[in-house]
Amino acid sequence: MPQAVNSVLVVIASPGDTAEERAGVRNALVDFSVTSGRRLGVVALPWLWERQAVPEMGARAQALLNSQAVDKADVVVAFFDSRLGSSTGVDVSGTAEEIHRAVELGKPVHVYFSDEALPRDADLDQLVALRNFRAELESEGLLGTYSDALDLAGQVVRAVEHDIESRGWTSGIPNASPSGAQLRWWHDHRKEQKGLDKHGKMQYRTKSNRLVVTNDGDVDAVDLVFTTTWSADGPPPHVEPHLEAVTVFARSEVQWLCIPLASGTLRIDAAWMENNRPREQTWTVAIHS
Repeated sequence: MPQAVNSVLVVIASPGDTAEERAGVRNALVDFSVTSGRRLGVVALPWLWERQAVPEMGARAQALLNSQAVDKADVVVAFFDSRLGSSTGVDVSGTAEEIHRAVELGKPVHVYFSDEALPRDADLDQLVALRNFRAELESEGLLGTYSDALDLAGQVVRAVEHDIESRGWTSGIPNASPSGAQLRWWHDHRKEQKGLDKHGKMQYRTKSNRLVVTNDGDVDAVDLVFTTTWSADGPPPHVEPHLEAVTVFARSEVQWLCIPLASGTLRIDAAWMENNRPREQTWTVAIHS
């Protein structure tokens, strides 16, 4: 008989030279959902721009893809072969912009680089750009490598299984519509390009540094207060004073200035009133300097 399951939207991000890998990852996620979905109570839904993107006007193409995919994703998986891709005007490539945006939104992001032999017609400029971008990411997290499309597909399935388990996505079936206050915390850390340095490496300036709480629910979170605990070797971020209680209205957000002095994890312990009943919860937020 039919069974209700949770769904996890997995956005697959990569440059144009990874068609084989994209097909392999998509097929592996579909196979995982068919073979394990009913048992686990959760299925993984792969999102690929060439299959799911909706043509739309009125903004940058990458901004539209971000709103259709990355902003709605539960997990983002990105991988590179021998190309980084073309600049979007905001970041060094579309895939790079998707990675940075997903990280800023606090979503699980898994990034892999091919260690296969380079194609004979590889673009040297792209190789240099890809090497620089990889070096940047190595200072921000743990990267993966893959030997072929089959190896990558297996690693992606294991990563998604890890996310499902660690985030408790197998427990309970969501309601058809949000009930109560649904709070989500994230570090809004956005940069824009300001040109190349003398070595040809892209430089950036910071556009936004905010600690944000969003209420995706249908009930106000009244008199919210919170404390922060820093989990990293470097100094904690400077967060705008937040001694007074605030109300996070349904379908709205509240922001505080947040200046990072190092990258790490910030624990948020929050308490508020909801329909005259006390509630409290803890979150972890990735902070990027």
